[in-house]
Amino acid sequence: MVLPSKMPQLADLDLLLSVESYGSVGKAAQAHSLSQPAASIRISAMERRLGLRLLERSPAGSKLTEDGEMLAKYARNVMHAARELLEFGSGARSSEEKRLRVAGSPAISEHLIPEWLNRLGSSFGEARVEVRTGNVDTLHQLIRESHVDLAFIDGWCHAGSQGPHHFRDEMVTRFICEDRLAVVVGSRHPWAVRSTPVPVRELAAEPLVLRERGSGLREFTDELLGIGGGPGGYVEFPSTSAIKQTVANSRRVTVLNLSAVQSELAEGRLHRVAVDREMPAKPLYAAWSERRGLPECAVELVEIAASKGTPVPVIGPGRKPREAGSRKRARPRNPNLAMDVRESIA
Repeated sequence: MVLPSKMPQLADLDLLLSVESYGSVGKAAQAHSLSQPAASIRISAMERRLGLRLLERSPAGSKLTEDGEMLAKYARNVMHAARELLEFGSGARSSEEKRLRVAGSPAISEHLIPEWLNRLGSSFGEARVEVRTGNVDTLHQLIRESHVDLAFIDGWCHAGSQGPHHFRDEMVTRFICEDRLAVVVGSRHPWAVRSTPVPVRELAAEPLVLRERGSGLREFTDELLGIGGGPGGYVEFPSTSAIKQTVANSRRVTVLNLSAVQSELAEGRLHRVAVDREMPAKPLYAAWSERRGLPECAVELVEIAASKGTPVPVIGPGRKPREAGSRKRARPRNPNLAMDVRESIA
């Protein structure tokens, strides 16, 4: 069978589905590593070939027309069949070519996934492990489109997002642990040996090291200090590693995820400071496609991640650090069972 010239390309259909999911050509273009003009040109060319108007564009974003929704319905079936074809090809490879594709939010990918993989030791053999990162929308998109086998998602990814998140494809999530925020200083700071909680007003007067504006950590820090527009006298970095290095070698203060500083705290390069308010904790979950399930090596990775528990000991206002195992953590009602998440858009 010779395909007609107006047959849409798989990549163009995939792009259209991303526009439907994100509600924006620009965001869809970013997910496909395209510029917005290039994505618009591809969709416009598909409209001309099919003789259909697929999108309604406005300053608020883009949504599918009635014809676009009908095409998207068929496109999902086509993309599903294409993925099954690719999976067949992958499954036909030698078992020695084992492959695991993992994704996580930035902090998890940088600080937790490497440790979990190291704990697996030689169980992967000659496996090829690929780790990606992104915000919560990107991670769900990667799962839906079968670009990863497994993703680790934390609540901080939701910072700055508007409204609830709805996802068409059924997914399974499993609770891994809680990650708490903490005030951190280096050994040169007098708070490193302080035995009483620091008042927030005193913290706001200190020279700070902050994440960039728009990040979840920056939004929380601004809210914590009640400064809204930002403190006076601060250094701003887009990298957690840069923040840790700066704080360790100065008398500055920062707020970071405990999972990001566990090794520095254990080695004494950084010190956790109690403040006169409870610092928030966010749950960390593993997520994967219910339809595709998990490869055997991914199941083992989830088990290792779940067995690790809270990254570091918990400390509250006026309390000394204590072992994570001694603290009752909020878990789902059935912590040993996966929790099905079925969210859809009517």
